[in-house]
Amino acid sequence: MAFFPIYRYRVHDDPVGRCFGDQLDFFDPWNDLNATPPTRFIVPETVHWINKPKQQNNNHTARVTNLEKFRVQYNVAGFNLETMKTRVEGKKIIIEAKQEDRQPDGDYSIREVRKSCPLPEHADADHLVSYVTRNHVLVIEVPIKNPEPERRQSENQNLAQFGTHRDPLFNYVAFLCDSGLNPQIINTTDNKKQLSMALDMKNYGSEEIKVSVKNNELIIKGEHRNKDDNIPQRSFFFKSIALPPGTKVEQLQSYLTAEGQLKIEAPYEDQDADAKPAEEQKESDKSPDAENKN
Repeated sequence: MAFFPIYRYRVHDDPVGRCFGDQLDFFDPWNDLNATPPTRFIVPETVHWINKPKQQNNNHTARVTNLEKFRVQYNVAGFNLETMKTRVEGKKIIIEAKQEDRQPDGDYSIREVRKSCPLPEHADADHLVSYVTRNHVLVIEVPIKNPEPERRQSENQNLAQFGTHRDPLFNYVAFLCDSGLNPQIINTTDNKKQLSMALDMKNYGSEEIKVSVKNNELIIKGEHRNKDDNIPQRSFFFKSIALPPGTKVEQLQSYLTAEGQLKIEAPYEDQDADAKPAEEQKESDKSPDAENKN
């Protein structure tokens, strides 16, 4: 059994804003641009926006616990960014780009392309965002809003597995019901607790799956590549979820079973009665005294 490497992101590890290469997977345009204070190390500073995210009415809105999104990327080198458009028509994303080259003698050439990409089921087309990175990659992202699962009383009863002293700021019910990862706390052979999760990824090969951790947030990515002579395309499925306090994310492991199930495991410790809520702990970690100790 081979384990996937776990890619990690820490805000203070990335002061130059390397959000265009392997760090692009950590950028959440709907939350990172509306954070208070703005998470300036996470937000790419040199993108050319085509469709910018809609501003939230309340900047103090809590971060979404679970997020699914669809992303498609195109290499648009050689096209004029000012002519580039992305929009939704029916159940498709439409991309249009144009490039004109005019010579002093009156000769000219025009390159124009229109490309469509089907939207996945339950895509929230009203919140489509798109931008071009400094290395000429057009990125289009759409959040996926799956139907609300039925809340069952048994799910509430399962909260006891997270211990007696649970973080009041963490939504354990949403974590259990909405994540799609079937999370559960199990006892290991050495009498310790472990958070165990599983996701069906049978449509992806092991080389097309990437597992990352952004602070206490788990990010799962599946990738497909489509060859096209005009504009090479890459499409992605993303699923991110905030992990409950007590999860030892630095020891998180993941692997793919023969049945195509992505298994994710991490040690879990019950919270102490006097433990700080997760959000308060984040603020204390950002304090000047905390930074001076690093």
